[in-house]
Amino acid sequence: MKKQLRIFLAGMLVLTPLAATVYVIWWGAGMLDRLGGMLVGDDFDLPTGVGALIILAGVYLVGLLTHWWAFRGLFALIEGVLTRLPGIRTVYESVRDLMQLFGGKAESMGRAVEYRPPGSGLSILGILTNDNPMDRPTDHPDRKVAVYLPYSYMFGGPTIYASPAHVREVDMSVEQVLKVCTTAHTARSAVIRPKAEASD
Repeated sequence: MKKQLRIFLAGMLVLTPLAATVYVIWWGAGMLDRLGGMLVGDDFDLPTGVGALIILAGVYLVGLLTHWWAFRGLFALIEGVLTRLPGIRTVYESVRDLMQLFGGKAESMGRAVEYRPPGSGLSILGILTNDNPMDRPTDHPDRKVAVYLPYSYMFGGPTIYASPAHVREVDMSVEQVLKVCTTAHTARSAVIRPKAEASD
């Protein structure tokens, strides 16, 4: 019986991530297809998939326009207005920063660090996002740094303000930190070591 159970679990390990990936792709494609149909209007009965192609083509066109100086100037004006509106600014900047993170700009988020809570033997992997969020002199006794601590198996996590003495950089990229934290370090390839050891 145990052997049959192991065989069943092996099948689950193969099929579950594959099925989840296929479902997310199917759901995303369906959402884009419906959105594209809404943009075209009810007068056109679009075949399945055409709406998604319209959205993807539109996104690609905007990407091309970002290389044109006039478009960048116009977009900067629109962004300036959005970032001055209370409430809307929070939504816009949060989504923008999230898209930049998943768009290959993870390193601009900060640096990989290990946070050691005072009076504890614990070490928590995180990302130092701001060296001086309170704008205090570097030699100020109460100077803090901002550290984001990602949760495992979910999106989110607290941002804490810690003493620089309790934080040290590690030899990992920000992308590696996010992956390790998200999967609870189940991958055996990622090794956490201080920056000083990496240069030896």
